[in-house]
Amino acid sequence: MKKYIVTLLLACFATTAFSQIQWVSFEEAMALSKKDGKPVLVDVYTDWCGWCKRLDATTYKDSAVVAYVNSHFHATKLNAETNNKITYRDSVYTNSMGKAHDLAIRLLNGKMSYPTTIFMIDDINFIAPIPGYLTKESIQPYLFYFGEKVYETANTWESFLKGFNAPKF
Repeated sequence: MKKYIVTLLLACFATTAFSQIQWVSFEEAMALSKKDGKPVLVDVYTDWCGWCKRLDATTYKDSAVVAYVNSHFHATKLNAETNNKITYRDSVYTNSMGKAHDLAIRLLNGKMSYPTTIFMIDDINFIAPIPGYLTKESIQPYLFYFGEKVYETANTWESFLKGFNAPKF
């Protein structure tokens, strides 16, 4: 009986551990990316944003999205209204204006929209913010484009998108 319970607990833990995106801090995501070259997926959100909550409850809970993000990206959440200090590229960012965090303003180029999913390839200083709620289907091309490093060989995003056939997700 003990063996059965231990096996059941381990199975539940394994299912839970891999059924959610492994979010890390912004600084940790950037450090890990620098080490292994994986792109960073940044979920910019606010606590009051209904679409942000829906993104968390649907797209970021989908088992195929979770598996793909966990294997191809370092994922981080950035509360656009946090008061925490965040260090990025030898600069310390704060919420100096009392509304939006300075790092969120920088990453979103001042176009504050929530949620926004950002794909970053830090070693080539590439930041691609995608504003709005993304479904499992609408996030797929972005995940594939950045996760498989298609941007290194594709002429343009538009040409990639024309020929994109969604893999079984």
